[in-house]
Amino acid sequence: MHTRSIYFGNTEVVIATTSPAAHYATLEVGASQAISRAKLLKKVETDKFIAIITSDPEATFSLLASEFKVVRAAGGVVENSRGEVLFIELRGRWDLPKGHIEKDESSRDAALREVEEETGIRGSVIGDSPIATTWHAYDTYGVWELKSTEWWAMRADGEHLTAQAEEGITNARWFSAEERGEALKTTYPTIIRVMERYMEKRSE
Repeated sequence: MHTRSIYFGNTEVVIATTSPAAHYATLEVGASQAISRAKLLKKVETDKFIAIITSDPEATFSLLASEFKVVRAAGGVVENSRGEVLFIELRGRWDLPKGHIEKDESSRDAALREVEEETGIRGSVIGDSPIATTWHAYDTYGVWELKSTEWWAMRADGEHLTAQAEEGITNARWFSAEERGEALKTTYPTIIRVMERYMEKRSE
């Protein structure tokens, strides 16, 4: 089953050929039909799990994305020599370092830059491709944006952390495998998905 997932805050919208589970509220559309952003936003107000059922998830996703301003970002899952993973605290939640990709900048380079800017950590990328890509929709001063974030696995060069206070980051911290559940209790669904994918890649 091919799927696409978009997160609206804590609400997950899956675009797929069949519903992933019984607890998902469903909206069915034809392959060449679009589901309007307005209709979807109404559904987001009442349901936390939504499945858009279509015979062509990619086409339906593209039609929906055309109603948003699409922006690109990159971030890192950074591990140190002790196997601890780097999290930042932003707006009262634990998050992973990330930010917008600048003009003429690669996703990989943007991830490295953002990690260093937000935490003071220089890192090196592991692997030739991102471990995951997440999609997150949000309203910025009346403009609905759809942000694609590519996540890269990294190894830290050093461990001293400096949180970027001017970006609203109040803390940067290494979490051991035993402590990681604490961070995931107060994070976003997208970050949980990224960490799940990271652990899957590590075990491959």
